[in-house]
Amino acid sequence: MDQRTRIATFTLLAFSLSSAVAQVNDKGTFHASLGIAAGGHATTYETKILGLVQTEDDGAVTVTYPIELGYGLGKRFSLGLYIEPGVYLDSSASESNGLVLLGIQPRFYLVNSNRFAWMASLQLGTSALRYDVDEPGNSTKAKYSGTNVGLSTGVGFYFTDHIGLNLHLRYVGTVMPLRSWSLNGVALDPDLIDAKLTTRGAAVQASLAFKF
Repeated sequence: MDQRTRIATFTLLAFSLSSAVAQVNDKGTFHASLGIAAGGHATTYETKILGLVQTEDDGAVTVTYPIELGYGLGKRFSLGLYIEPGVYLDSSASESNGLVLLGIQPRFYLVNSNRFAWMASLQLGTSALRYDVDEPGNSTKAKYSGTNVGLSTGVGFYFTDHIGLNLHLRYVGTVMPLRSWSLNGVALDPDLIDAKLTTRGAAVQASLAFKF
């Protein structure tokens, strides 16, 4: 092998290796991220008492802290988990509440290049809301839980081979039946009331991302 052939071979090999390691996602890549998301949601609260159905439309805002883990199953696809605790605030301005989303997250890498990715994700899981309203002479505590479905698209910028920033625009929807309800410390019979909270809205998310 002459010198020119050796140089060309080494150049092609180096280029192949650099391309292999430069992609944001690949088979065997482990992803982790921690971020913050702010959302606005339209809500529908439906109650059924003694056969009488009443529906109330409202709005709510959320601030959540998404924690995401993923594993690359191929260059264009990863599968992961997410847990997203936060707060939920509607027009009643409840003094204390807690929201959490939990589920699986398939993610597709539409563009997967050197330190940049364009991603599309699906979220499927459960949701839970603790909702407390404390007013003079009226203390209400309620717990809801059900399902959540989300769709998102976003981009990832990596400053180094392992650290980057992800920005996402998301659709989030939940359906959460009422599980328990108490008024002034007295638990109400769940058979007396059938209630369901449905939310649908959009959120923007920024996350510090890591990959290994």
